[in-house]
Amino acid sequence: MATYKNRLEIGKVWVTGKVLEFVGLAEALERLLRKASMDIGGETVRVQDAVGRHSFRDYASKVDLPPYDRSAVDGVAARFSDVAGASESSPAVLSLAGSVDVDSVEVPPVGRSEAVLVSTGAPIPNGADVVIPIEYCLVKGESVYVYRSYPRYANISFRGEDLRVGDLIVRRGTRLRPWHVAALAASGYDQVEVFRRPRVAVLNTGDEVLKGLVPNVTYYVVSSYVKEVGGEVVYWRVVRDDVGEISEALREALDVVDAVVVTGGTSVGARDVVPEAVLRLEGSEEVFRGVRIRPGRTASAYAVKGKPVLLVSGLPVAAYISLDLFLVPLLSKAYGSPPEARPKISGRLTRRLPNEVGFRSFYRVVACRDRDEVLVVPLRLTGSGILSTLIRANAILEIPEDLEGYEEGSRVEVTLINPLEDCSGVLTSGEPRS
Repeated sequence: MATYKNRLEIGKVWVTGKVLEFVGLAEALERLLRKASMDIGGETVRVQDAVGRHSFRDYASKVDLPPYDRSAVDGVAARFSDVAGASESSPAVLSLAGSVDVDSVEVPPVGRSEAVLVSTGAPIPNGADVVIPIEYCLVKGESVYVYRSYPRYANISFRGEDLRVGDLIVRRGTRLRPWHVAALAASGYDQVEVFRRPRVAVLNTGDEVLKGLVPNVTYYVVSSYVKEVGGEVVYWRVVRDDVGEISEALREALDVVDAVVVTGGTSVGARDVVPEAVLRLEGSEEVFRGVRIRPGRTASAYAVKGKPVLLVSGLPVAAYISLDLFLVPLLSKAYGSPPEARPKISGRLTRRLPNEVGFRSFYRVVACRDRDEVLVVPLRLTGSGILSTLIRANAILEIPEDLEGYEEGSRVEVTLINPLEDCSGVLTSGEPRS
């Protein structure tokens, strides 16, 4: 059985006769990104299937958009000099010279004191330099009455105004959003090359899990999280607390995946043998063992021939926090792009929140709107197995290592993980129902 010895130093515990020293979050991340990486190749997909994927290379427009000068509204194309000063009391009267639709082959020119009816997207006739919206015009027979003046070039979209040939659409590593996909399709791309989905293995350790004594809730948290951030779980096993079995499962997994997540067996008890199992593998290296965060202080990381092996708690909340802190930066490194910014909001804390100095704490909270004010209602920090706090929480409040906490009434900033709520539906005590 592992023995502990009281220490004054922050983040140090004694494990079977040696000191296990937790590292700070910033140092843990720096080590991880320096020593481990995910080598993700590319694959080609149809442009309509590319949304949510990350571009594998830069893409530039192959055409001018729009491809010609076109009308931005349904209206009347005319010469500016003929309609300048037109008003309700003194309309400009023009001769109707024809009409143009989006698919028209013939486009009649506009001469002096002439007008051509145009639909949205239709080519601009030669000679016209303004389009008056149809609601400010009246067509009677062969005459057009214009009741409002617009500046020269108003309501005209010029060729290449949106994109010109050679203009950059997306850079390598960009997460493709609907507007990127639309621009790529409009620019002449039927297919695009994207990063393939990262392949991840999930190993759940613990005799109690294997025997069905404890529900394997953490597997669903981890595997769902992997899918949510764009990866796929291609290998999964529940392994008993045996160094040899865990090591063999890791060896099998690393042959087919880009990264491994192991849950459980990361603490300092006699059955916490995962670190030893990882170090049995050829080319393995400890990146860090234990990090000064709450929850999830037993999170650890190893590199096996450069591939990341993340060890996270078997408790679902701690596992989620650890993955959010370490897996996303690894993916960002693989894509060569910074992590996406998450929405933040500030509000007034409804009760005091303590913190253990030296540890970075992540509280699950509810951010809610109470009339003109945003309130931040803490749930709980302890209880890493209390899944309901993740269900109820819509934000995470982070307390830095150098603070003893926040007092009730403090203005704090939180990161939203779900939409802002109305305070009428939130428990003011902040504690989950039993």
